[in-house]
Amino acid sequence: MKILFLTQTSQTGPASRYRAYQYVPLLEKEGISCAISPALPERYFSAFYLSRNVWQKLPFCLLIVIRRFLDLFRVRSYDVIFIQREIMPQAFPLYEKIIAFLNKNVVFDFDDAIFLVPPQRKSLVYLFRCGNNIERIVRLSRLVITGNDYLKKYALRFNSNIEVLPTSIDTGRWQPGKKEKKEKIVVGWIGSMHTIMYLETINGALKELAGDFPLRVLVIGTRNFAIKGVEVICRPWGFDSEVSDVNEMDIGLAPLFDDDWGKGKCGLKALQYMACGVPVVCSNAGVYKEMIRDGENGFLAQTQSEWKEKLACLLRDAGLRGKIGDAGRRTVEKSYSLSVNAGRLKLLLEENFSPTG
Repeated sequence: MKILFLTQTSQTGPASRYRAYQYVPLLEKEGISCAISPALPERYFSAFYLSRNVWQKLPFCLLIVIRRFLDLFRVRSYDVIFIQREIMPQAFPLYEKIIAFLNKNVVFDFDDAIFLVPPQRKSLVYLFRCGNNIERIVRLSRLVITGNDYLKKYALRFNSNIEVLPTSIDTGRWQPGKKEKKEKIVVGWIGSMHTIMYLETINGALKELAGDFPLRVLVIGTRNFAIKGVEVICRPWGFDSEVSDVNEMDIGLAPLFDDDWGKGKCGLKALQYMACGVPVVCSNAGVYKEMIRDGENGFLAQTQSEWKEKLACLLRDAGLRGKIGDAGRRTVEKSYSLSVNAGRLKLLLEENFSPTG
């Protein structure tokens, strides 16, 4: 079997890395030939990602149009075309329609509620968006893979062949590190400038806790975060440093809005903490309700008082931090590990696209 992965970004982009790139070596070991074509090459990703408005992004959009046009000339050469998210976000899915005409064996994979407008996004792109673009892509796909059950429920309205493959963690790379003795307990968060708004929702709880415990807040992925009266350290995200940065944390934070966009999230940051044996406190929302058993492999909180209460339990008890962290690691190994879910992806591909499937 030969598969062409059409990804939104290079492996620097988390969605492409976790939904496509990390599976390729394991699939190839099983005899499946894989090629991967990012819409944005590595050297352009950072510039595009940091662009602040539509006009700054326009040259990169033109590059995507050209690259995907060239890809059309080779889609017939593959047994399966795996489209990771939509090719032109918010636009009419012309490329997807042409690809499906040239090769009916299309897999469409998505791990966010990309059929909605993200919260707090103000852009002309969303004003003139093609509102049913994801519906159209789901309809034309032979197999649709979603990151959670909420996304599956949406996709089932337009296609009966929907499977859930949770976002998975390479537990060989993401492993618990040695905990160094520190003067302060490190409460951490990893994300991006586009998701820092979630962390801001618990500023009040963190500020109150800083008055009762010797804590430090470590923020990975943005340089512009501060809480008055709280020691905050901000670091840029880096592929080579992300595992060691998470292992520096004693407690991981995963706040989330309890809305439809939040329901589409697949819990990546919590999985990263848990894989490293870092105890996590998550919002009682979205996929975290399925992933976390409150008080066993993590904690769930919603109100400021709940966040303060659950964090205080972990801040005052190192033994509890170890116990919860170990349980979180076991959860990832059992249900969210790359080794487990790569086998599931291989089976899905064989069942749907092998000559005898």
